[in-house]
Amino acid sequence: MSDENAQTWIDAARWRERWSVVENLVGGGQGDAFRARRTADGRNGFLKVLKARTVPERRSRFFREASAYDSFAVDGIPRLIESNAHRHGDLAFDSYIVTEFVSGPTLTAWRASAAPSLEDAVAVTRRILRILRDCHGQGCVHRDVKPDNVILQDGDPGRACLLDFGLSYHKAAEPDFRTEDGQEVGNRFLRLPELSAGSVLKQDPRSDLSFAGGILFFLIVGSHPDVLQDAEGRLPHQRRPALAALQTAAGPRLARLVAFFDNAFEPVLAARFSNAGAMLDALDRLMEALTAIGSPDDDFAAIRGVIDTAAERRLIASIKTFGDAIGHFGPVFHAIRDELGAGFSLSHTAQRIDADVGTTNYIWSRTGSDPFLSTTCEATQAGDEVVVRLSGETVHRTPIASPDFGGQMASAIRTWVLARIRRALVDPDHLPVEAEFFRETAPHGRLAAAADAARLAGRQVLAFVYDPSQSERGQLAHGLRYFLENRRTRDTMNAAFVTALVPLAQIAEISAVLDDQSMERSRWVVLDADLHPFEQQVIHANGEGGESTMLALADRYPPETAS
Repeated sequence: MSDENAQTWIDAARWRERWSVVENLVGGGQGDAFRARRTADGRNGFLKVLKARTVPERRSRFFREASAYDSFAVDGIPRLIESNAHRHGDLAFDSYIVTEFVSGPTLTAWRASAAPSLEDAVAVTRRILRILRDCHGQGCVHRDVKPDNVILQDGDPGRACLLDFGLSYHKAAEPDFRTEDGQEVGNRFLRLPELSAGSVLKQDPRSDLSFAGGILFFLIVGSHPDVLQDAEGRLPHQRRPALAALQTAAGPRLARLVAFFDNAFEPVLAARFSNAGAMLDALDRLMEALTAIGSPDDDFAAIRGVIDTAAERRLIASIKTFGDAIGHFGPVFHAIRDELGAGFSLSHTAQRIDADVGTTNYIWSRTGSDPFLSTTCEATQAGDEVVVRLSGETVHRTPIASPDFGGQMASAIRTWVLARIRRALVDPDHLPVEAEFFRETAPHGRLAAAADAARLAGRQVLAFVYDPSQSERGQLAHGLRYFLENRRTRDTMNAAFVTALVPLAQIAEISAVLDDQSMERSRWVVLDADLHPFEQQVIHANGEGGESTMLALADRYPPETAS
């Protein structure tokens, strides 16, 4: 073979200069497909020719696809033989890709010939997940996993191959093209909300996992899952046409299979399988041997054997202790309200108690006014003690072996709360109640103070700005509650920025950056230490979106490093 034929990236303007068609194949929306033979050495390959040859975005995507094939050494993904897609910026070149030819039916054709057994359906899905696991490990999200893009090599369910990386995202791709937030990606096999127009979560590998769940669903049921939730809120496996097929295929494993689909088709991205490895583990559990059914007495004894352990007893004791502590907050707060009189009102949000912590929240308001003070009450374990905190500040400690939540704790709570109420009412720089959502590190209440701190720390200022004249201060609580929901978001923010929570008037004094912006929803603004603004945006009430936004901001505005 000549050196030219050994090259991957070829400066040939037309594929016909080097290849001849052996067989016309079914192409996709991006390109025409052929089985082809290289004229120089007779090598067979799968030839894909870009249809939209004059559209820069499509040409750039085509190069991304070729690069994906070239960069991966993943079992189950065809290797790149050659391409001229690196010349995508030159319209004189008709872009083409040639990969290894995989002989076998698509998953669509294979399923049409016969309904596979549960074992074969799981084998195909396992193979797809292993391929996705390796892709995700190399920074690639496929985003177009569907039956037409899977070929079973020689019809073997254990030798599935994943094709068509035309819609993929790769973190190492050239920065000249990125999917716009306003565009929809993905496919009609299974529409995912995070891939819809307007989403900022289009690069999350968990989308591929839902597609993989859709592959298993398709193999068992014989139809596409289409959407995660239909008009009645039902997931694909909960819809009437699918139930009989699932029952027939799964038999006594139906409960396990349904639980698998519950996670795969969860509409909330954060609640799905976290990675391909976790999904593979779930498939292993699905196919484990079923335990023979015993008598109720035998089952009861087995259940007791599982839960009657030292760890379980400690868990139950912790939940009871935290619950007792949380139960003592209410009487103290209500007694303070009664002492203050009718001009004050107190509201209480639902409490949460688990093995690690018990929490609840109390919010103070003046009659007819917005809330002025919010207090998060928390009980948790530290070593051999129960620690009681109010808005992150420790006010009481007691031995976990014999906890005392009586008069001493009540006095400490009363002292702390009254001091905060007074400060909130008389201090003009007192932070609004929404400062609670910053949790670990309180924001500055004045831009000047934030700027001073930013200069000392070598950081930029991230100001969260609200308009007091808007309803609920421009949905400030709703926005911050979810935007700052994830611990990783807050940790990234506090490591990269000095934060401030300020009314619109403070920004208006130093910049016109928000003069033409609607403040019906509050906004964040990035400023330098001299309070010159860089960019601003609405505070989107989305935990995953907040995390991705904060990671991007921290990347764009890294702290100065000490010389």
